[in-house]
Amino acid sequence: MAKSAECITIHIGQAGCQVGQDMWELFCEEHKIEPDGTRDVEKMTEEAAEDHTYASFFSETSAGQHVPRSIFVDTDPSSRNEIFASDYGKLFHPESVLGYNQDCKSNFFEGRHMANNFKIKDDVLDRVRLAVDLCTNLQGFFVFHSFGGGTGSGVGAEVLHELHEQFDKKVIFQPVIYPSAQFSSSIVEPYNCIFSTFYMRDVVDVTMMMDNEAAYRMCEKNLALQNPDFQHVNRIIAQCISAATTSLRYEAQLNATLSEIVTNLVPTKHFRYPIVSLSPVRHPEKGKHEHFSTSEIITDLFEPRNILCGCGEHLKQNRYLSAVLLLRGLEDAPRDEGKEAMSKTKTINDMVGVPIEANQVIASLQKLLNPASTHRTSLRFAPWISSGFKVGLVSVPPLAPKGFMAKAKRQGAMLGNSTAVRQLFVRQYTKYLKLFYHKAYVWQFIEANGEEDLFYEARDGVREIIGHYEELLKQCCQEENAAHGENIFKVEGQTDTNH
Repeated sequence: MAKSAECITIHIGQAGCQVGQDMWELFCEEHKIEPDGTRDVEKMTEEAAEDHTYASFFSETSAGQHVPRSIFVDTDPSSRNEIFASDYGKLFHPESVLGYNQDCKSNFFEGRHMANNFKIKDDVLDRVRLAVDLCTNLQGFFVFHSFGGGTGSGVGAEVLHELHEQFDKKVIFQPVIYPSAQFSSSIVEPYNCIFSTFYMRDVVDVTMMMDNEAAYRMCEKNLALQNPDFQHVNRIIAQCISAATTSLRYEAQLNATLSEIVTNLVPTKHFRYPIVSLSPVRHPEKGKHEHFSTSEIITDLFEPRNILCGCGEHLKQNRYLSAVLLLRGLEDAPRDEGKEAMSKTKTINDMVGVPIEANQVIASLQKLLNPASTHRTSLRFAPWISSGFKVGLVSVPPLAPKGFMAKAKRQGAMLGNSTAVRQLFVRQYTKYLKLFYHKAYVWQFIEANGEEDLFYEARDGVREIIGHYEELLKQCCQEENAAHGENIFKVEGQTDTNH
């Protein structure tokens, strides 16, 4: 077996730390690692005991402890206390969980100030360098944070700039909690969001766009939860990250490393903001009535209800540039193959079946692109894109918390590079303009070492990002209209250039 290529995760701010806790708990369950970091191989199946692919995300000490390759940081000490008080508190290296007695006041510039003046950035990078020293073949970094708060936005910006400068040859993935359309943690959230989007636009390879409102909606509609809370939302996001990193943590039939995902997903640096979807997500009782075949999961991944950010309703009016589909699990073994064939494909999760075939996935995708015999609207890619898919396959079935989601043999995640993501930027850009027009709360940011000129600079920078997507969509419409010989398609919801 080839040596694992390691990934290091950094969790910044309250949102990043909370998502990190649920993510690492799920990783431990999937790799049979106990809450204290040990692995009891005597209680495992032979396949599970021989599995060492977890080394991409865990380092093993001489004492048999499996330590996450992670750093947690929050300016508020409550996140650190919460981590150590949890069931998995002994899992993490105590010096890699950083907490400070400060308050960023939901202010981007306050967060940047603290990152530099209180040595928070230096502390984080010291821990990162120690984690890198334990790696033999580092792939890259995952940086989890939100754009709406002061720590996630301000400290996150400083840490990412330093990561990019010191490890410029490594891939940086940024799973980000973007502000929602309706839910808001503070009134100055649009300021923090626009500053974050602007200041981090050149230091990250891929920004995975997610928001809490879409995750809440998924909990209510797909899981039939009446009053979902942050724990449910974080579990959904953790499931999504687990599915998206499966090919990094297990031996893959069809590999998808971080660099391969970036190569296939990002045509130019302007368009590096994929939306994320997860399937199947069903209530345990409802799940009994569905088969969750590979074809059904692939179709489901492109449905608006399974998109983890608030732009699903705009997908049909927009175009995909590329998509990465990461599938895990087993197909049911054909009956005529008998027990002998099934025993050969028994997995570390003690399930039986046959691996998902790449040809089957491609055939399902072709049906979505050319649904001549179905009632579905075809998936629309940019007209100059002939084959916009990258597929990753792993034969390890998913693991869902008992009673939370329906158990399934198969699971899929999709990173879709779609022009629909501009709606997220437009929404926060519009809120930003309304606040800044009246100079509301600007004084708080100026007192925190900000400057008024930076408001104009960030505004123009994000408007440029939106403009790139709108120009691309306009080109798609022109080419499609030229191909049809009439004006069938047009760009809807263009942003007003007047400030």
